[in-house]
Amino acid sequence: MNRARRTIETRPAVMAVVACLAFVLAFMVVPRTAQATENIDESLVATDPVVIDPVRRADECAAVLFNATNGLPTSEANAIVQSEEGFIWIGGYSGLIRYDGNTFELMAPSMGIGGVACLHIDEQDRLWIGTNDSGLAMLDHGAIRWWGVEDGLGSPKITDLVEDDSGTIYVGTTAGVCTVEEDLTLRVAADYRIGTAYVDYLSKGEGSIIYCLTNTDDYFAMRKGLLVEYIDHTKTSLSGMTCIAADLTTPGSLYIATEDSLLYHGNPKRGINEMEVIDISPLTEVRSVEQIGDQIWLCARNGIGLIDDAGFHFIDTLPLNGSVNHVIQDYEGNLWFTSSRQGVMELAPNQLMDLFARYGLENAVVNTTCMLDGQLFVGTDTGLLVIGQDGLVPSVPLTSATTASGEDLGSYDLVELLDGCRIRSIIRDSQNRLWISTWRELGLLRYDAGEVVAFNEEDGFPSDHFRAVSEAPDGSMVVACTGGVGILKDGQVTRVYDGDDGIENTEILTVTTAPDGTILAGTDGGGIYLIDDTGTRHIDAPEDLSSGIVMRIKYDQERNVYWLVTSNSLAYLDADYHVTTVTEFPYSNNFDLYENSKGDLWVLSSNGIYVAPADQVIENGSIDFSHYGIANGLPHIATSNSYSELTPEGDLYIAGSSGVTKVNIESSLETIDGLKQSIPFVDANGVRIYPDASGGFTLAPNVRKLVVHAYVYTYSLTNPQVSYQLQGFDEEPVTLNRSELGPISYTNLPGGSYRFVMQLQDSMGRETKTTSVTITKQKHLYEEPWFWVALA
Repeated sequence: MNRARRTIETRPAVMAVVACLAFVLAFMVVPRTAQATENIDESLVATDPVVIDPVRRADECAAVLFNATNGLPTSEANAIVQSEEGFIWIGGYSGLIRYDGNTFELMAPSMGIGGVACLHIDEQDRLWIGTNDSGLAMLDHGAIRWWGVEDGLGSPKITDLVEDDSGTIYVGTTAGVCTVEEDLTLRVAADYRIGTAYVDYLSKGEGSIIYCLTNTDDYFAMRKGLLVEYIDHTKTSLSGMTCIAADLTTPGSLYIATEDSLLYHGNPKRGINEMEVIDISPLTEVRSVEQIGDQIWLCARNGIGLIDDAGFHFIDTLPLNGSVNHVIQDYEGNLWFTSSRQGVMELAPNQLMDLFARYGLENAVVNTTCMLDGQLFVGTDTGLLVIGQDGLVPSVPLTSATTASGEDLGSYDLVELLDGCRIRSIIRDSQNRLWISTWRELGLLRYDAGEVVAFNEEDGFPSDHFRAVSEAPDGSMVVACTGGVGILKDGQVTRVYDGDDGIENTEILTVTTAPDGTILAGTDGGGIYLIDDTGTRHIDAPEDLSSGIVMRIKYDQERNVYWLVTSNSLAYLDADYHVTTVTEFPYSNNFDLYENSKGDLWVLSSNGIYVAPADQVIENGSIDFSHYGIANGLPHIATSNSYSELTPEGDLYIAGSSGVTKVNIESSLETIDGLKQSIPFVDANGVRIYPDASGGFTLAPNVRKLVVHAYVYTYSLTNPQVSYQLQGFDEEPVTLNRSELGPISYTNLPGGSYRFVMQLQDSMGRETKTTSVTITKQKHLYEEPWFWVALA
């Protein structure tokens, strides 16, 4: 009886538990994650602003114009600011646009923000928006507040915004000036002289003084919301004033621009005649004067101007040249300009220097560069260019110019002598002599302190088609040319290696000499020939070389290998001349390579520059690399089979298909040290949530979809790597390039506490920055342990 009774009593309990489990499981879905792309970081430490000089260092600047054709949702912009967090905000007639360095996002029309005339970020990192016809708005963590005519605004058209030291916001309108106090109370400046004035510009001066300019050329000053000075235009000799700005370095001084292309600078109280007058022609209708560092930038109807210690400069080399309104400097030091007709232009520093642009040279195919006594010798398809410290050197005088047999070449200037010649390479030897390889015209020239001697087929070389030379350990010159390899010593051709020596392919592209004197010759389709006293050895089998076209052979003393650049791969020879092809290198069509003191290879290719650790390339496994192409500001792609100068200081002068690029391979082109990162908000079931007081996010139990919005705010030419992981859910981090980042989605996340961790890393894996934020999802009842205890 007892056993039967326990069975009968136990069965309903078991069935109840099963039923509960079935009920719970019916509403529980296996968690999954859909990761689009995006990046995060906590570090908000700004880098020191850099000075951009498009006048004297135009070659070090990269200008990008954004409009409706390349991401900007419009082709006009009236205002631009950057929040402390890192977003760039752009205002135009199409509305309000937010930019994170990756994507331009037009704010939802549901916010009610239409045409934007002006913007301001206050000390609390709130965004103030002056509209063209809808009044004033303030955006704070997704919440928006409006002020209109019914709140006291004299006009719904806002012309300018500025903030004083106390946090009071001054609002310029077409009918007077208003202030918004710290408690967000709007007050109207009631003085009869300014109550209905059409206020064009506001500018903050020393302390809390605000300077104002009307459309009738009256200007006045306010402090604490009260008028403290008023200058009627009839009391001055100034007319046609287009802009006013306070001089941030001298209290009381102003910049006043006029329609007649003049800029007045000084204290108007001392009289207009006492003010400095700067001729800024051909600029007309200056719309803003901004002081950035030691530079004064002028934005005008017909372009951009700059005032520095050398005076005024009209900048006519930039793509933005009409209806320019404003300029700001972002936290990385880049400059941003707006135009009400052309869009937004970014002007950023570029370490990839365009020497041809710097010295105003016409684009040309460059085959070789070589430095001698502080001058850069540039060989092209049509002759020689020599660039000195101050630009193009028109002539290089010669004391003599003869053939090896003593025949006068008929010219006493090296530039003139080489005019029209196709120069394949210029190599400097240990005696500071230049060896200039020409194609047919003059043969091989030796330039030595003003003296030129020309060698050609008549002197014993197999042809007059010269490509390059390499200096051997004994001081002789090993010469690559069509027909074989020639040895030149003490002005005489002492030996030629050709078909009689077993060299079946005699179109020699490159030569180098091993420490023991062995000659390594790369051919155009016939692989490599090793030449020494014992004879000739051939490396060409498919299992050895992936291509028989060998464009460069370079000895690496550190690793005792010879780097090979073939037509379709990188490879290397070890000390026993065994070939290893680097199958994991990210690009195949390469031209040349150089190594810096850190052990990084800079590989010049048809796709730009690849930088990778030499040891990783040798290991032929996973390779961390950086790539710099046209999109990163590279002005010229390297010329195939060209020769570029690398100085002891690390300056590489790249012979390019349209000019010369200078870059220092010892300096990193990519740094993450000062980049700002943040997770400003998340979306929970489509509802935007901002951080709580502790900086974390708390989700309700019914949240089925979480979208993490994480940002790395970089507006430079870098593209670092980002790894992110929701610890407690993701088993491993996800790694991608910053340019590929987007919102990160998680669906049906179980209740609990998680930590979203993001690590920012440069593409070489040497610099890292980490940030994290706590995300807590409150649990359902069935996720609490006590629920199951009670249920049991």
